[in-house]
Amino acid sequence: MLEFAREYFWLYCTGTLIGIGLTALSMIGSVFIGLWIALARLSGNRALRTAGSIYVAFFRGIPPLVLLYIIYFGLPTVAQQLNNAFLIALVEPLNNRLFAATVAFAINSAAYSAEIIRAAILSVPSSQLEAGRSFGMHHALAMRRIVLPQALKVAFPPLGNEFITVLKGTSLASVIGVTELMRTAQMAASATFQNLTAYTFAGVFYVVLVVMLQLILTALENRFTPKRPKAMKNAGPAVTALTDERHQ
Repeated sequence: MLEFAREYFWLYCTGTLIGIGLTALSMIGSVFIGLWIALARLSGNRALRTAGSIYVAFFRGIPPLVLLYIIYFGLPTVAQQLNNAFLIALVEPLNNRLFAATVAFAINSAAYSAEIIRAAILSVPSSQLEAGRSFGMHHALAMRRIVLPQALKVAFPPLGNEFITVLKGTSLASVIGVTELMRTAQMAASATFQNLTAYTFAGVFYVVLVVMLQLILTALENRFTPKRPKAMKNAGPAVTALTDERHQ
């Protein structure tokens, strides 16, 4: 075990950094897409509400591994079969393993982030929005300056849990050759035939990484949401239910 650790420790560290980078990029995309989906689901426009609901239902239903295969293998293959220059150019970036994995995880996670953000927005009393409108702000400006800052504070803890979920899910990227932590363990196992040691070592890295992230997220939560406002109490059941569902 010690011999294995000495030989492969830094290789595992490299895989861990790639996994963290993939997670961070995926979560940026997840929150960005999720915010717009949440706003669509809260819109007064029926078509937007329906489109947002379909997105959430579809991408919460499709397994991340299936989505990863569709994006990395399926879309480029279809574009080539159709022999359409525009489609080929459009999906060309998906031939990059890391980019394809980022897109797949971001799209999948956005369905959960959208519901977290939507619940957080609903937790902000409607009087806040009405107060902004009374000062002459239009709806979008009042949402941006008054409602969303409060809602994002409420959404921060469950979004932090989503970050950890996506981090563990990045192990699926190993199936398309992304050399994150799980792929590194597979390579080490193939080279040494020490399967138990290689995968146990990866498990230890994941546990340590998740514990460190939990400590960082808790510190950030205490820093930015020290008093847990009334909005959090109102949002508690909804946001907690969404988070529990994601981690089942």
